Order: sequence, then structure tokens, then C-alpha cells
Amino acid sequence: MKELGSYSQYLELIAVIIGVVKYREFKNYQLKYVFYFLIYVVINEFLKGISYPVFGVPNYALYNVYVLLHFCFFIAWYHSLLESELRKKLLKVFFFFYLVFWSFESFYLDNFTGEDVTLSFTLGVLFLIVAVGFYFMEMLTREVVLHITQSPYFWISFGILVYCVTYLPFYLTLSFINRENPIILNVTLFLINCIQYCCFSIAFIQANRNRMEHKS
Repeated sequence: MKELGSYSQYLELIAVIIGVVKYREFKNYQLKYVFYFLIYVVINEFLKGISYPVFGVPNYALYNVYVLLHFCFFIAWYHSLLESELRKKLLKVFFFFYLVFWSFESFYLDNFTGEDVTLSFTLGVLFLIVAVGFYFMEMLTREVVLHITQSPYFWISFGILVYCVTYLPFYLTLSFINRENPIILNVTLFLINCIQYCCFSIAFIQANRNRMEHKS
């Protein structure tokens, strides 16, 4: 039960396989960058699994780099999807502020190789919730709202939003209060990842070049 959360890597792999099958449908659209990022996630999960047993290196560094790339990638990705110049500028501020904040926590507070960057994770979740909210606001003003469940971008955004809103309270509670009993955190993480990567898989399945938005 303690290692249940680690099985999420299989969910990521399934989403990547579906992405490979459907790649021709979205290879010229912004959705392809999410697919590329998922490939990195799968590779990173593999490296985390062997870093300590094979190389004797704790996987904190790999996880903390993942936190940085995850939030920077999605903030930048939503920046590319938005039309409002004001919202785009705000996400740009989020991006650079997050880089500075993560660097401060990782290196000045010396957390990079010794423990999780909890504060950076929390800040990244908050910024990403705002970014997803901006995208939904714009989506609701376009014709795509009539076929919202057919949009791959809706499913990506919905999966991210469920992950951020649901996981953050558990993460903070168990990070600061109950580090000795991670079972609840692992179960919660697995269930939330199930939802998130199922949504990503649906996004790739729904990809159709004849009705896709956001060309790259």
C-alpha cells in the first residue's frame, strides 16, 4: 500500500502509448507538447526508480527538477494557448517568479538534494490553477463551448485542475503534519493520478485534426 503511488507510472505509460497511436492527429498542434512532456515524465519515473538502487543517489534531485519543469512547462503552455494579452503577461510574470522562487528554495535553503521543494510545489499548484482558470474563461467565450467535451484541451485542463485542487490539501497536510504515515498520501496520489492520466488519454483519443484548435 505504501508504494501504491508508484504505480502511477503505468498510467503515464498508457497515456503515452495512446499518444503515439494518435500522434498524426495532433502533431501540428499545441497538444503535441503535452505528449512530449509526458514522455519526459515516463523517463523521469524510470530514472527515479533506479537512481538509488543502482547509483546510490537519492531521487530528491530528480523529483525537484520534475517539479520545476512540470509547472514551468504548463504555465508556458497555457501562455501559448491564451488570446488575452493581459492574461499572457500575467502568466509570464508567474513563470519568471516561479523560476526565482524554486531556485531560492532549492539552493539557498539547500533543499535540492535533501528533501522535497514543498513550498515551490504549493506555489506552482496555485499558479497553475490560475492558468487553467484563464483558459476555461476564454474557452467559454468561443464556439468550442458547444462541443467542449470533444476538445482535447478541455480534457487536459480538467485533468490538471482535478489534480491540483484535490491533491494540494493532502500534500500540505501530510508534508507538514504527518510525514511518518504516508499511506493516505500514496493512495490519494494514485487515485488522483488515475483521473488525471485518464483525462490525458481521453485528450489524445479525442484529437482530430479536422476540428483541433491551437496550431503550433
